[in-house]
Amino acid sequence: MGRTRRLARVMLSVLRRPTGHTDAGAIHAQHRAPHSKGHAFMSDLITITGNLTSAPERREVGGGAVMATFGLASTERRLENGSWVDGHTNFYNVSVFRRLAEHTLRSLEKGQRVIVVGKLRVRRWEVNGRTGVSVDLEASSLGPDLMFGVATFEKDLASSASATSATQHGTDGWAADGADIPGAAQTGAGGLDDDQREAAPVPDLVGAGAWGAPGAEEQTPF
Repeated sequence: MGRTRRLARVMLSVLRRPTGHTDAGAIHAQHRAPHSKGHAFMSDLITITGNLTSAPERREVGGGAVMATFGLASTERRLENGSWVDGHTNFYNVSVFRRLAEHTLRSLEKGQRVIVVGKLRVRRWEVNGRTGVSVDLEASSLGPDLMFGVATFEKDLASSASATSATQHGTDGWAADGADIPGAAQTGAGGLDDDQREAAPVPDLVGAGAWGAPGAEEQTPF
């Protein structure tokens, strides 16, 4: 409610200004993700279905946390003249952390089709004088798309034992590992805290960091 009222006041102040004058900075500030740091300027929880454009890569960040990154391509499908055709393709840099990262490294390969739920972060980047926009997705849930194949689920016995032990000691089994707290991507509990996120390596830009524009050497699985 408070956010809505602030936005209404900003819009009202803009409408009261002389024609041709818009306080873009004020409007932008209202849409900025709360408590954001660095160059991130948008953060939303989304679900993406697509194919891995690269094999998951293991990385380590501050505090010994494990991180895995991979590229994801999601292509629009539309019906034209009775036939399904490919449309625009969006490219994302996906990051997963801790236990989810370990499972990802053991489970996924380039070209596989997956469903990803996570926090979207759109940020500006600059490399060797070149600038662009990187579309990053910090995943909280990840798995195969069973529309295009079958999978066999293997339970992580170590994780189960940890959760059972926590429950027996009167603690919340879900909280035994922050990586498995539902909604962890919203709170940051299962991913990284602000300091760790700032120190984490930036994933390689997919498609030169452009919106849906593949790089010169990018090969999509479509």
